[in-house]
Amino acid sequence: MKVIGTVHRTLLSYYLFLLLLIIWEIAPRLGLVSDVFVPPFSRIVSAGVDLGLTNILLYISISLKRVFVGFALATVIALPGGFILAGAFPKLAVFLQPLTRFLSSIPPFILFPVFVIIIGIGEGGIYTVIFWSSFWPILFTTIAGIEHVDPLLIRSAKSMNAGKLEIFVKIVLPAASPTLLTGLRTGLNMSFFMLIGSESMGADSGLGWMIHNAQSMGFIERIYLGAVMVAGVGLALNYVLEYLESSVLYWRQAPEAQQKAAA
Repeated sequence: MKVIGTVHRTLLSYYLFLLLLIIWEIAPRLGLVSDVFVPPFSRIVSAGVDLGLTNILLYISISLKRVFVGFALATVIALPGGFILAGAFPKLAVFLQPLTRFLSSIPPFILFPVFVIIIGIGEGGIYTVIFWSSFWPILFTTIAGIEHVDPLLIRSAKSMNAGKLEIFVKIVLPAASPTLLTGLRTGLNMSFFMLIGSESMGADSGLGWMIHNAQSMGFIERIYLGAVMVAGVGLALNYVLEYLESSVLYWRQAPEAQQKAAA
């Protein structure tokens, strides 16, 4: 019974998901919805089999490569930029705030034609959209994380004759790391979501292109297949980010673990 209870608790969060799949399969077959527009889930699986595992992995790998390249470029620029603005030039950060807020409010898809004119059709425009989408949340959370570090910690470190580099590594970075990781997580999620739209406008491969091509050709099952693939990859990325965040911020869980051990 104890094993059954453990399995039940483990699968509890998946019951609703399984129920959704069952309803998705049964509703079109019972005529509750049109199977032309909402095909049964088994037909989606069949479309995936027809597409082939090789093609599925190829589309996913192409899209993930674009996501990680654009996200990496945004991270390399936004993280140091946030550190510099918040740590070394806080007045400059305040001065630039209206401009950065204005620029970040512009949807990337509106700028896509401009990116195409400047950079050209192809991978450059897609990378720029992804870069633009992830740059701003990373920059803003980095600035906020540095600004909200307790000044008392910094003054205490200075009173112990700690250098600037030592203060940054041992005080500022650990204190701001939860906010920094939240910004990175938000930036990566935004990169992935913007990728699908940008691929549908300026790509000849990838998940977004597959969905757009299926829509143009009238392949309804493949449209749903693309949506399921996008959701699956997004869910996998979210789990990876949660694992990395818990690994990096393991010290935040230490008090809870000690309390459980004491109990």
